[in-house]
Amino acid sequence: MQRHVISVTSITYAIKGRDLLRKQGVKAFVERKTNAYGNAGCGYVIVAEGNREKIIKTLKLSGIKISET
Repeated sequence: MQRHVISVTSITYAIKGRDLLRKQGVKAFVERKTNAYGNAGCGYVIVAEGNREKIIKTLKLSGIKISET
C-alpha cells in the first residue's frame, strides 16, 4: 500500500486524526514535518496507508484541519 503524508495545522489535530484513522482500521502515525534537508521543521504530519481520497475525506468530515495535501 502507498503511504500518504498529510500536513495538519497542529499536534492536536495530528493526534486526533491518527486516532480516528486507526479506529477505522487504517495504519496511521504522527511525525514531525521535515524540510528539504531532512531537518525537523515546524508542524506535524499524519502518515497513513490506504486510499488517499478516503483518508482526506474522513479527516475533513471529522473536523481535522488539513494545511497541505
